Amino acid sequence: MLAQRIDDSRLLALISQWLKAEIVEPGGKVIKPVQGTPQGGVISPVLANIYLHYVLDIWFEKVVKPRCQGRAMLIRYGDDFVVAFQLRRDAEVFYRVLPQRLAKFNLAIAPDKTHLIRFSRFHPGKQRCFHFLGFEFYWSKDRAGKARLRCRTSAIRQRKLMSSIYNWIKLNRHLPVMVLFSQLKRKLVGVANYCGLVLGTCCHG
Repeated sequence: MLAQRIDDSRLLALISQWLKAEIVEPGGKVIKPVQGTPQGGVISPVLANIYLHYVLDIWFEKVVKPRCQGRAMLIRYGDDFVVAFQLRRDAEVFYRVLPQRLAKFNLAIAPDKTHLIRFSRFHPGKQRCFHFLGFEFYWSKDRAGKARLRCRTSAIRQRKLMSSIYNWIKLNRHLPVMVLFSQLKRKLVGVANYCGLVLGTCCHG
């Protein structure tokens, strides 16, 4: 896949060596990977994104969409993605074919995160929602009775955030108060900036 866009054989060889490099675990155990990208490697997200670009993105645009009777749209971030179809029939066909497509590249869907739902402004309500990138998306009506796309922090994501901050505070209570508060503030501001950015761009959709 990389060779389709990169003509430098030395760079391709370097990446190949990187994929085969041995990994030393914290306990000192050495593991030699046989497939995939190194877990935690700085290049792993880039390579995984390129891999899915060919496996999923291009396939969806060149093969799936032309065969759909209605409109279709794919939104992907890393290995998380949401696919929207105008017609239920197109969604059901894609739902059946997707595992087969991924299996050709030694990939598999996460069964607990993969499902079909009817998500429409004509059927608002928090019961018809989906979770994506730590947020819950749903349709509801505003004061004027007009349907609006809403999103809020996923309850699961919120519990994990609160738990991680709570545990971090417990482990760092020995720090001077000003240092503790300064580091805690950075964590909270980071969460607020992420949530505020998404809310600001989605809630008026």
